[in-house]
Amino acid sequence: MKNEFIPYEQAIALIELGFDEPCFGWFDTGHLRAGCFESEYVTGLGDLLAPLYQQAFRWFRDKHGLRHFIEYDNGHYNAVVQSSLVYHCDTHEEAELACLKKLIELSTKTA
Repeated sequence: MKNEFIPYEQAIALIELGFDEPCFGWFDTGHLRAGCFESEYVTGLGDLLAPLYQQAFRWFRDKHGLRHFIEYDNGHYNAVVQSSLVYHCDTHEEAELACLKKLIELSTKTA
């Protein structure tokens, strides 16, 4: 189940970009916790919403008009953002993370 949530570092970046949607988990001083929470209920000093990859990708698509996809080619997963190859990855999970990092980078530049 842990692999369904974006990493802590990327969750911080998403919150800084304005992500504020209900989540099925939160980070408690960096440790993933389960439950359904909205930002107003995550109030501890080290607490932070923990979006699913699916939520993060939908948020980038809806709020920033940014698209991604992952393709499998010749034993590698290609992470593609806005029709540009981002990275050749060994696993689908690595490709998801590469796409997420690139979407954050592009959104940070336009913010």
